[in-house]
Amino acid sequence: METTKEMYADAGEFYDVMSGRLWERRKNFLEALSRVADVEGAVLDIGAGTGHGVVAVAEVLSGVDIFAVEPSPTMRAVLVSRIMQTEGLQRRVTVIPSTFEAAELPERVRAVLFLACIGLMDDAARRAFWARLAAHMSPGGLVLFDVMMIDKPQPVEKIHVAEVAMGQNTYHAWAEGIPVDDLREKWVSTYQIVRNNVVILERHAEYTWQTISLDDVAREAEPYGFVFERQTEDTMIPSGILRKVAM
Repeated sequence: METTKEMYADAGEFYDVMSGRLWERRKNFLEALSRVADVEGAVLDIGAGTGHGVVAVAEVLSGVDIFAVEPSPTMRAVLVSRIMQTEGLQRRVTVIPSTFEAAELPERVRAVLFLACIGLMDDAARRAFWARLAAHMSPGGLVLFDVMMIDKPQPVEKIHVAEVAMGQNTYHAWAEGIPVDDLREKWVSTYQIVRNNVVILERHAEYTWQTISLDDVAREAEPYGFVFERQTEDTMIPSGILRKVAM
């Protein structure tokens, strides 16, 4: 995972405002999770962020242990706070403060959330993860994942991706894509807080994304016993499921 500047140092305060309702678009994932209630193992949330996925899993799979991998100290501060303030999570959720490459996996895993971060890993690290995960994944277990709206580097004009009112302020977010090479795209985000048509705070953040498609992920995971199921036709956030089969 890319670890140049702490990725959310300048954008952490905007994260929940802009992505807090994302799970409303992931009802298909919640339905899929409900089907692994009888599968053995814990749930692994890679890039758990501020914990929206953790809460969603806890509500769907009562009593199941959750391991939340999050390398960003900015994100972990909110994640731990959410865990402490949500009834029943403190005894069930283990926060792993490391990258996914270094994280120790639970002995048995029934589901993995690999959301909004799969392209932050390079190809070699991702393929190594499928091999490692296969040894821990129970038959019938699921990997829920998504990718970006582009599957090859290309210029993406600045897009206004969010506008959220909070009290007397309005939060805005823009995203722009710039090709780096044949495999990677640099995404530049601009965040603003506006009150009475005056910008009172502006922040910028950028990160590099490996441009891969749902089918690319399916092909690289298939040798390790994962079968691909396409989930949505959402052009902004294409998503899919990998189901572990017995080998």
